[in-house]
Amino acid sequence: MGELFDETCRKKLIGILTGAGAAYLLYRAIRSGLVTPQEEDEDLLIDKCGNSTLDSIGSLGDHSVSSNSVSSSTVKMNLQDLKTVLTILHGSKDPVIRGTILTSIYRIPGFSTSQELFRSEGGISIIAESLDDPLNYIKSSAVTVFNFLSNDPVNRDLLVKYIPQVLKLTTSTFQEFEQLPCLRFLTRMSHNHQNHFMLKHVIPDFLNLLQSGSSSIKFQVLQILINFSTNMELTFNILNVQVQASFLFLFNYFQRQDVLNDLLLFISNLNEIRRSLPYRANNHEYLKDSICVLLFGPNSQFSSRLIYLMAFPDDRIKLQAARIVTNLG
Repeated sequence: MGELFDETCRKKLIGILTGAGAAYLLYRAIRSGLVTPQEEDEDLLIDKCGNSTLDSIGSLGDHSVSSNSVSSSTVKMNLQDLKTVLTILHGSKDPVIRGTILTSIYRIPGFSTSQELFRSEGGISIIAESLDDPLNYIKSSAVTVFNFLSNDPVNRDLLVKYIPQVLKLTTSTFQEFEQLPCLRFLTRMSHNHQNHFMLKHVIPDFLNLLQSGSSSIKFQVLQILINFSTNMELTFNILNVQVQASFLFLFNYFQRQDVLNDLLLFISNLNEIRRSLPYRANNHEYLKDSICVLLFGPNSQFSSRLIYLMAFPDDRIKLQAARIVTNLG
C-alpha cells in the first residue's frame, strides 16, 4: 500500500477533503503514520483556495463546509479526485484514515451531484466493505454514508442488498450513537413496502428497542414501525409479538412528546387495520402474551392508559388517545 501514499497522493487527498471541514484531521492522520521526518509540512496546511486549513477546521460532526468552498449543488466532482478517495479507502488499513474519509466523503463539494460517477467507480461496494470492519465506529460511519446515498432513487435500489448487514449491526452490541445511523437507514428503506419482507423477522428486536432504548432510539424505531403499520401483511406479525406487561408503561406522561405522539400513531394504525373487514376475514389466533392481547384483549388495562393521556397538554396526543379509545373493541 506504500505506493498509494506518496507525497503527491497525500496532498491531493487533503485538497479534495478540504471543503468537507476535515482536512487538518486527515492531514494529521496521514502525516502521523506515513510521512518521513525530513518532509516539510507547511505546504500541506494550505487548502485549494490558498487559505490556511487551520483557519477553517471543522469537526467531523459538522455538516458545514468552509465559506470558501463551492456549493456542492453547482459543482461536479473531478473523476480523478473521486478515484483517489475511493482507492485510498479501499486500500488503507489505517482506521483513522478510513474513518476520516467515511465521515467526510459525502460533504465534498460536488459529491451529491456526481452520483452516477460515484456508482460507475464502484463507490457503493467500496463503502460497503467497511460494514465488515472490526471497528464499530467504521461500520456506523459507512452506514451514515449509505444514509446520504439513499437520497438518490437509483442508489436506493442498489442499497437494498445491504439491508441484512445493517440489520445485523442494528441488533448487535452497538452503542446508541452507532445504532442511530443504522435505524435511520432502515427507516429510509422501509418506506418501500417491497423491502418489508427483509425486515419483518426483526420486528421483535425493534419492539425490544422501543422499550429499552433512549428517547432518540425510541423515536427512530417508531419511524420504522409506523411504516410497517401501514402494511396489512405485517399487522399479524406485529400484533402477535410477545411482550411484557411493562409495555404499557410506554404510554405515560413522562415520555418525550414526539415519541408519545408517534407511539399512539403506530398503535392507531394497527388498530384500524385490526378492525378492518379484510383483516378480520382471517381467523387470527394470538399468543397469550402478545401485543394484541395486552392492548386489545378483554382484560386489557390499555384503555385506562389512554383515558389518562386524554388530559395530556399536547392536543395532538389528546386526539390520538381519543381516536384509539373510541375505536377499541
